[in-house]
Amino acid sequence: MTATDTIAALALAVAVVAAAAAIGSWRAARNANGAAQTLSRIEQQRLHADLTPHFRCTVVANEARSTAMLRVHLEGPPGLLSHGTIEITASLRNDNPHRGDGPQFAGAPTPEEVRDHIWGPWKFSADGRDDTSRTVARSSWRSASGRDTA
Repeated sequence: MTATDTIAALALAVAVVAAAAAIGSWRAARNANGAAQTLSRIEQQRLHADLTPHFRCTVVANEARSTAMLRVHLEGPPGLLSHGTIEITASLRNDNPHRGDGPQFAGAPTPEEVRDHIWGPWKFSADGRDDTSRTVARSSWRSASGRDTA
């Protein structure tokens, strides 16, 4: 074996080692990318959970039960108000969206009238309510700290 053959064999061995290192590096980068994506997803879920508002809602009816007041209290998280304005839209949901789809009788309300009717004891009577009294527009309210919030 000549010196040229020895150098060629060593160069081949170095090239094989370099190729193996490149493959190992590529696998490590791919695993690191997957780990970074997983960590990013976990961090996004944690941030979402940390900034999800927790409300306590109570309905206080008068003695005759003819009217009631909806009270909404922001219980947390504490740093949520530092992120800007909180908007709350109160609405009564339609518990049966298929109500009114049955057979039509002469003189009976139309399906739209049946769906628009509130089938419960309460409806909104505040300023800014919609035509069906199901939703009240956003309004200002005072937090426990005395800051005006919307």
